[in-house]
Amino acid sequence: MDKKSKLFKYPLSEETAKFEYRLLNPNGKLSDIWLHEEYQKLSLSAIDKVSQQPSVVTTAPSQPHRENSRKRNAGDDDVYDQKNMPSCDDTASSDTDCQSQVSSTAHLHSYRSNGLVEPPSKRRLTTTNETSLSSAGATTFQIESPGSISAITTNNSTTSAGDSNNSNSFSDQHSRHPRTPNAMNSPTHTPISDIEEDPIQQLPLPSPSASPIQSDTENEHVTAPDSLQGKANLDSIENVMSNEPTTQSELVDLVTKLSGFLSEANQNHLVFKLLQKTTRPTLSTFNNLINNSLKRDILSNVPFEVTMKILSYLDYKTLLSVAQVCKKWFDIINNPDTWIKLLKRDKLITDDAVIKYELQYPDQLLREWSTLPEINSAQVLYKKRKIIVNRWMDPKFKPHRISVSGHGNKVVTCLQHDDEKVVTGVDDKCILIYSTQTGQLMKVLEGHEGGVWALKYTGNTLVTGSTDRTVRVWNMKTGQCTHIFRGHTSTIRCLDIIHPAVIGKNQDGEDIVFPEYPLLITGSRDHNIHVWKLPVVDDSQDYIETFEGEFDNPYLIAVLSGHTQSVRSISGYGNIIISGSYDSTVRVWDLLDDGHCTHVLQGHLDRVYSTAIDFHSKTCFSGSMDSNINVWNFETGELKKVLVGHASLVGLLDLVDDVLVSAAADATLRIWDAKTGELRSKLKGHGAAITCFEHDGLRVVSGSEKMLKLWNVEKGTFARDLLSDVTGGIWQVRFDYKRCVAAVQRIINEDEGETFIEILDFSQPLLQ
Repeated sequence: MDKKSKLFKYPLSEETAKFEYRLLNPNGKLSDIWLHEEYQKLSLSAIDKVSQQPSVVTTAPSQPHRENSRKRNAGDDDVYDQKNMPSCDDTASSDTDCQSQVSSTAHLHSYRSNGLVEPPSKRRLTTTNETSLSSAGATTFQIESPGSISAITTNNSTTSAGDSNNSNSFSDQHSRHPRTPNAMNSPTHTPISDIEEDPIQQLPLPSPSASPIQSDTENEHVTAPDSLQGKANLDSIENVMSNEPTTQSELVDLVTKLSGFLSEANQNHLVFKLLQKTTRPTLSTFNNLINNSLKRDILSNVPFEVTMKILSYLDYKTLLSVAQVCKKWFDIINNPDTWIKLLKRDKLITDDAVIKYELQYPDQLLREWSTLPEINSAQVLYKKRKIIVNRWMDPKFKPHRISVSGHGNKVVTCLQHDDEKVVTGVDDKCILIYSTQTGQLMKVLEGHEGGVWALKYTGNTLVTGSTDRTVRVWNMKTGQCTHIFRGHTSTIRCLDIIHPAVIGKNQDGEDIVFPEYPLLITGSRDHNIHVWKLPVVDDSQDYIETFEGEFDNPYLIAVLSGHTQSVRSISGYGNIIISGSYDSTVRVWDLLDDGHCTHVLQGHLDRVYSTAIDFHSKTCFSGSMDSNINVWNFETGELKKVLVGHASLVGLLDLVDDVLVSAAADATLRIWDAKTGELRSKLKGHGAAITCFEHDGLRVVSGSEKMLKLWNVEKGTFARDLLSDVTGGIWQVRFDYKRCVAAVQRIINEDEGETFIEILDFSQPLLQ
């Protein structure tokens, strides 16, 4: 066979191993490895037994057994390096080698270190009489200390420390090396050398395992267990090779047994030698087998909590790729908790209540947004929300559009919407309610005697404030006005609804919730703020509750006075109200302190037009005509930062998830880090003052003359124009994850225009 053919058939024949495979210590004796392993096992066994038995009584083995032990242990092939062993001059020897072996075995752990055997500590062995020393098998020894032997007694007498004759006889009889053959027994009659008389050589090898424990009353001979002797005989090279193999199976067994006498490094050498003579197909089979054996499932083999922590750092694309690796990983990824956390992290849904609501109808969710029925509904919800976000950002995607007319040339002053309705307030005394799905006019709420400049609703309850100086409460389902609140003496310019919220913990660690029920806060040009209990509307109520005087009204809780000019903006949460006024100040009011003004925040140089509050960080924000945004600690009254950059009136502020967005009359918007005050992005593109905007942490929608634009919050970049046919102003804009609703003006001619409600829907189901 030529060289090329040989390499093809035996690919490793001339290869060099990439691991340590060299033959080490080629002249080392085969018994060394086996003995070293046996001593390691023995040391562990002896430690355990000695620690459990502080006192051990045993009998000496018979003379034939001692002779076999000497023969087995004689010679210079001892596994231990004698040169490295310390002196044993202080070690006394008993009358038999096996008795010494018993002592050594029981305390092997005390002189084994780094794979070498060190001599035991000093021992003192005594007996009671001469006959006990000459007895071959009836003498018993008492071993009483893990570190030393204090006494050895016979069965029927006490220790005699003063018998000098016995001591001398004991010493003379055992002064020679216990493993060195005497002149009579040695086959070669070799004289005892000086090296063999070294005290170090007097240490006998311990028995393969600790001697069995006998009771004090027993006087029977103790021999090594049969299993131990069998093990020694089986593992010895002579026994392994005593039977000549006659079959392939016996030969394989022989090679396997002999390999046990090799060191670990030399076993590697043997394996590589065999692999070099292995054919390509067999190596390929080995390769597949080894690769499969070495594979580790990093997700399945760690605790579930650790797995979830790992997955929390992955984006949705990586998760989908990981799920395709194998069935186990698919099952792990297909876990609702994984996708719910991802929904929150990616700001697709941050409210647990909204997630719970969205998952109420899993069948519909799967039917409209998934082609794989085995995917969990939380993952489908993530897919739905992500697709909709991508549609918003894609200039090529055209949303479903509904244009609604009906306001004439009136200005839409306020707007709010949800999945069912769009509610608008205009400056002609009316509130109009449209269907979000179709754009059809559903209700016209009439009653105000002046323009509506503020509105907000929760559930089925709508609250409006007007230039007629009244606050009205409406049942939107019936279109009925249920309450009229009087008390303000000028136009109600702003209002807010504060819902019950957790504001802290009491001494028992329980949540403190305030207020107990929803509160209505109204700010007016009369410089005052009124706090009302929000009425609960009743579908059966067909009359209007009206109160002539403000103090006759049971729903009035407090009147907050202090501002010296019009109250232009209100922001509330829990027990705290933040108000901004044309008097250039911001005031902090505490409803738990009877509505007391805790701080007057002075720092602006002109009117305050906008406010925002972050209750949990004790921070509030105010935008002013002086072009600045002030950041305050409302708990201490400290001015923390002044955010500069705008060149004109900062008329609008909106805070969502630590992202503060400001809009100004300089035609720009700016994105700020609410915690640090750092400017993240400056959004330029409008050609006139920003009249309205809203953001949700992912997107900003802003309106100005003839423009309705969408911006990417994370990137701080322009995404697209949402409307391209606007010829007038953008009065109001609001959006949720599905839709954008805007009140826009179209110019018909120089003297005439018309206001439309534009509904842009990005949520068409993926599967129709």
